[in-house]
Formats: sequence, C-alpha cells, structure tokens
Amino acid sequence: MKKTLLFFLLILIFTSCKSQKTIDFKVGYLPNFNYTLLQKNISENNITYNGSKDFLQRLENNGIENPTITKDSSLLKSISKTGKLDGNNFPIEIELLESNNPTLNPGTKFYAKSIDGVTKIDSIYSSTMTEAKKRILLSTMESMMNQIKYPNKKMKVGESFEQNNPMTMPIGDVTIVIDISSIYTLNKISNGIGYFELDQVYKIKSATKDYEMKLDGTGKGQVEFDIKKQFFTKYYSEMEMDLTTNLEEFGIELQTKTITEQTTEIKARS
Repeated sequence: MKKTLLFFLLILIFTSCKSQKTIDFKVGYLPNFNYTLLQKNISENNITYNGSKDFLQRLENNGIENPTITKDSSLLKSISKTGKLDGNNFPIEIELLESNNPTLNPGTKFYAKSIDGVTKIDSIYSSTMTEAKKRILLSTMESMMNQIKYPNKKMKVGESFEQNNPMTMPIGDVTIVIDISSIYTLNKISNGIGYFELDQVYKIKSATKDYEMKLDGTGKGQVEFDIKKQFFTKYYSEMEMDLTTNLEEFGIELQTKTITEQTTEIKARS
C-alpha cells in the first residue's frame, strides 16, 4: 500500500514539474472580461544638424537650438470591456480613462467586435473630435490592434519566437519605415505566469526618398504572460536608437532613448 501511494505521489510530482516547463501560448481578448491598461512612455531625443553656414544661421534665426534636446512623456489609461460570446464574435467597448494626448481625451469610447480573433471597430464616441478625425483614428486604431500577431503554439522554457513590425518616422520631407524585429524567449513559468525576455533590433526598411541613411537600434525588456487568461499583464522595454541621414540641404544625427512600461489588470465581469 505504501509503495502504491509513493508511486502515485511520484507521478503527481512528475506531472506538476512537467506542466511548469510548458505553456499553451495564445494571446487575445476573451469574452466577459475587463482589461484595465496603464501605459507610460518616457523618451529623450537629441538631434544634431549639419549643413552650410547659411543653413545653420537660419536655424539660429528661427530659434532652433543645435543640438536640440527634447524630453517627452505620455500616459494612457483605458478599460476594455468584452461582452458575451455570440457564435464566433463578441463585443468590445474601450473607454479612455486618462490621457495627456490632446487628441485622445478621457471619455472617448471605441465600440468594436472581436471576430475570430480580429478586432473590427464600428464607431467612436467623442465630445470634442470631428467626424473627419474620427474616421482617421478609427482606421489607425483598427490597424494597430490587428497589426501585432502572436503565434498560437505550445512553448517550452528556453524556446523563442520572433515578431516583425513596422514603425514610421517622419524626418523633414522624408518618411522612414523602420522594421522592428522582436525576439521573445520564455525564461520561466511560475504561478500561472510565463516570464519572457525581450530582445529587439531596429533596421531601416524603406524611405519615401533615396537619401543616405544609417540606423542602429536595439531594445531589451521583460514581459509577463497570464497563461489562463491568455494575455500579457506586464511589459517593460528600454530602447536606444542612433540615426544619421544626409538630406538635400542638411544632415541629421538623431539619438533617442525610450522607456515603455505597460500593465494590464484583468478581471472577470459579473
């Protein structure tokens, strides 16, 4: 009897240890939950202009310092409420609670649906936004929410996946598209949370004009994933990027540092 009990205890221990080494990785909203998001961004930019004496004098005459050093911070707090599942879709209502973005005022609401994991925004409520701005924001917001796609797979500790996403950056009369390569490595599983290490590389993908450009950028961070609720609960990254470009009249050297911190509190709706 004792040997039999010991045998079953060993099986339970083995199964428990095994389950702590693998997660079922799938990211997305679930029906009947509230997702309270708090996101903070802090960035520091250092821009140095190079050019002729006449060009540098024009900068000075216009009150533009060389180098120009700026520090910016952004804050966004929102709550996303998902409704009951109806076939392959469920409603989502996103309300902005706090924001220092003049376009995204607190009280702005997005009415959307999740259809087979794809978010479709139907309308926007805002007491200050024009209909033209609503149409632009609706398209931009919907594109952003569906742009980032994560794999649906079982992952073991030590395994990684790579994700590539574009980012646009306007400089003068040029719009640069930067490719962000992000590698997520599962380092640990504990108490229902998967802990990921994040490594990023930034490279120029394209530009609207053919100028000489060079970009070096890297990012590092940590991400926490709630296995049962299938959602990231914490995201932290530090990015550094150096960009040099020679335009028609002048050259630019840009150094930027950005810290992004994001937390999501997830609660079942009553």
